Parts: sequence; structure tokens; C-alpha cells
Amino acid sequence: MRAGVSVAEEAGRLPVATSEEQLSLRKGPGQTLLGGITLAHFSHHVSNSLLSPLLPFIQSAFGLSYAQSGFAVSAFALSNGLSNAPWGLLADRIGARAVITAGLVLMGGTSVALALAGSYEWLLLALVAMGVVSGSYHGPAAALIAKAYSPSVRGAVMGMHITGGHLSFFAAPLIAGALANATGTWRTPYLWFALAPLVCGGVLWLVAPRLHERPEPGDRFAAFREVGRVFRDVGPLVSLAMAFQVGLSAVLAFLALYLVDARGINPGVAAAMFGVPQLVGMVGAPLGGALSDRLGRKAVILASLAALGPAIWSLTAVPNELLLLPLGAIGLAFAMRSTVTETLVLDSAPAARRGTVLGAYYLANAEIGGIGAPLFGLLASAIGIGAAMSYMSMALVVLSGMALVVGRRL
Repeated sequence: MRAGVSVAEEAGRLPVATSEEQLSLRKGPGQTLLGGITLAHFSHHVSNSLLSPLLPFIQSAFGLSYAQSGFAVSAFALSNGLSNAPWGLLADRIGARAVITAGLVLMGGTSVALALAGSYEWLLLALVAMGVVSGSYHGPAAALIAKAYSPSVRGAVMGMHITGGHLSFFAAPLIAGALANATGTWRTPYLWFALAPLVCGGVLWLVAPRLHERPEPGDRFAAFREVGRVFRDVGPLVSLAMAFQVGLSAVLAFLALYLVDARGINPGVAAAMFGVPQLVGMVGAPLGGALSDRLGRKAVILASLAALGPAIWSLTAVPNELLLLPLGAIGLAFAMRSTVTETLVLDSAPAARRGTVLGAYYLANAEIGGIGAPLFGLLASAIGIGAAMSYMSMALVVLSGMALVVGRRL
């Protein structure tokens, strides 16, 4: 098949989306692709979004300490981060469509394997496998979007696509918590939800165009140079955004446990509340993307960073009756930051290396974030999860202030 030609076009149904003629959000093919890739994003996260909200159930089933729980979260996060770059490189070589589809199928299999874990060691291995598979989506999907849509709507498209992930992070824990309460085990959601990525992988294979611009052969080190160039161009601002990941990832990883152990909330309700930031993120992602198309990426990133620290601190300060307010503020700021930072990296990447560059970004982002969970777990084991959350939130308030001062000079 010719590079830049979709399967549907060869059958006489869809136009080509090439560098010269990119898809529009106002026409059928562009809307169809956006719907398909958003659905794929949703299905990708139905299983790998469950660890943190179901952590109270898993901790009880295996008799885990906070430190062991933190290492379980880290096993997934670190393997996820390390796998992003290889998956992105593979997408640049064979095409994003094939990589995303294969990843969705494998996600269903790892979800079943995790549900069958009979020991803590098996649990860790299954989480590592799920983390490796999880790296197959974001870089290739972003590369596909960048190839299919023009820069003038790229922020908006990325934002709308990301709503699929936020919806999954909201709906999946909500349903999973109810299923775990009803069946008495955390395993049921992992078994039931394994079907979604299998089905959606087939859907995406049918609707996604085969847009593939393979890098020129011959220079083995070109990818490293181009990744380095991108991060020299936007690295300071991106690094500032990623610095929040250490604390933010720990807060989100232990959110359900914090609500149960420090706030006395029912585990099923805590699992549902874990999804509130993701529900609000469905507004924050397209809003941030659209605003960045108009106001610039830097302005939106800095505004969201300034809001994140105070929002997380308020989570520790308000009574239980008002917890939805800081959870919503966290979701709005987090979604805007992550969406626009990804789009900034995407804008700077050469067309033939977008999968590789985005894979390197997600690798760094996940590895930095993966540091936070075990450290937070050790701190919570020593001083209690309530005190640990308070100290973390105060540190993030300081980081928000630093972002405002330092960010203006970038």
C-alpha cells in the first residue's frame, strides 16, 4: 500500500489525508477518525485505570503495607514509561495504526492475567506486563493525529481525543468500584473490562487511515539527534511541567487510599471519587487545547501549573462534604497541563519522528512520575497517609509559585 493512503480510500470510500491535504473536523472523514481514535483511547484505559481506585481492595486482599502498595503502583508506572520510546520507534517504522491496534489486543490479555494474580509477586509481574503494553498507545496516537490534522486545529483535536481517556478514568473506576463491592473481589472488573480493548482495536483498524511517513534509512543516530533537538527547543518549559509529576502522580496513586484511611470514606465511594478529576478533565482537555491554539501553548501551561498546587492543598483542607470541589479543580488544571504539553512537544517534532519523540516524552514523564508513588508510600508508612498528603500538598503549592516566577522567563 502506498504511504499516506488509507485502507478505506483504496476501497473508494475515504479521501487521502496527506501533508498537503489534511483532514478537517467539519467533514465526515475527519470526524470519523476523531471518533475512532477517541474510542480507542477510552478502551485503552478501562483496565489500566483501575489500579489506584481499586488499591484499597487489593491492599486488603493481599495484606499490603503502604510501601508495598507504592511499589505496586511503581511497577506499572515505571514499566509503562520505559516502554513508550520503543513503541514510538516501532510506530515510526511500521505505522501507528498497526501498533495501536496490536496494543489494544494485548491490553485485553494483560487485564485477564492481572485478574488471575494469586500472589503479590504475580501481581507485580502482571502490572509490569500491563505497563509495557500501556506504552503502545499515546505516542503512536499523537503521531497519527499530527499527521492527519493541520496545526491550526491540532490542539483542539488532541484535547477532544484526550477526553476519551478522561472518560475512561471516570467511568471505569465508578463501575469497577460497584462491581468489586457487589462481587466481593477486585478481580471481577479486570475480567469484565478485558473485552473493551479487544473490540475497539477492531473498530480502529477499520476507521484509521494508514498514514505512514517512514524515516529515511541509513542514519542510525538521527532519531537521537532529533529527540535532542526537540527537547532543546521546548525542554525547559516541558521540564517545568513534568516536575509536577513526582508529587501529582503520588497524590493520584494514593487518592483512594487517602479517602478511605484518612477521611473514612467507603472504598466503593472512594473508587468513584477517584474518577471525579477525570470527569472534569473531559472539559479541561478540549478547553486547554482550544485555548492554546488561540493564546499559545506556554500561557496555558503556566496557568495550569499555577493552579495545580493550591488545588491539591485544598484537598487536604476542606471537609468531606466539599471534597468534590478540589477534586474538580485538580482535574481541570491537570487536563489542561497534560494536553497542551503533549501538543507543544508534538508541534516541535519532525513528521517522520513524531512517534519516537512522543515516546521519549512519555517515557520521561512516566519515569519521573513513577518515582513519587514508592516515596510517598514509604512516607505514609512512617507518619501516616493523612500527614503525608498534607506535606506533599504544601510542597506542590511552593512548586506552583516557582512555576509562575521561573516560567515567565522561559
